[in-house]
Amino acid sequence: MSTRKRLTAIILSRTRDYGDVLERQRALHAARKANAIDDAIIICQHAPVITLGKRAAVASSHVVSDAKTLAEANIAVVATDRGGDATVHAPGQVVAYPVVALRASALGARAYVEGLEDVLVDVCASYGIEARGRIAGREGVWVGDAKIAAVGVKISAGVSSHGVALNASPDLRYFDHIVPCGLEGYGVTSVAKELGVVSVNRVDVETRAVDAFARRFGYDEVFFKRE
Repeated sequence: MSTRKRLTAIILSRTRDYGDVLERQRALHAARKANAIDDAIIICQHAPVITLGKRAAVASSHVVSDAKTLAEANIAVVATDRGGDATVHAPGQVVAYPVVALRASALGARAYVEGLEDVLVDVCASYGIEARGRIAGREGVWVGDAKIAAVGVKISAGVSSHGVALNASPDLRYFDHIVPCGLEGYGVTSVAKELGVVSVNRVDVETRAVDAFARRFGYDEVFFKRE
């Protein structure tokens, strides 16, 4: 493998089932752990789904809609092995799953998570939106008291999986089905809402996200692969 730090950005153009992308992550994780590939990041959007962090019993208590309501809305509920609480994924969100060898970059878990928050803050700033991470008692990235992005990762054998979800222009009513990250009394927002528009260009958001990730984590080369 090259001594230059390289990243492959895999852009999935159509809406994908959560389970399918999870399997893709696992395959990449195994390959990266074996040092068979360079670091990669999957960029996608999901069909409506509520995912629960590894403390599923706690996270499930933050799903406020019953099974019948969720089924009628075609929203699946999936338990995962990532950190974090209950999160919604839906069309209009830009979801990023970095598969990164943290040991090779001399990154600890906390520095990595904070770096992901900084990436999201950078993307928001590129649109003129002032966002913040690293807020005591609040996971993710926020604009005032409204959450604009979620962060939930897993690190196994020094390689990351899972990642972040930025609300570009999803239907925010999906979040009515949960208490985001278990925090009562806080709202959610999106890039589109903060800009006062109906939607934002998805490809533009994806490109800014990959660029911000590459800058923050010091990649020399980035290769784009669209599927």
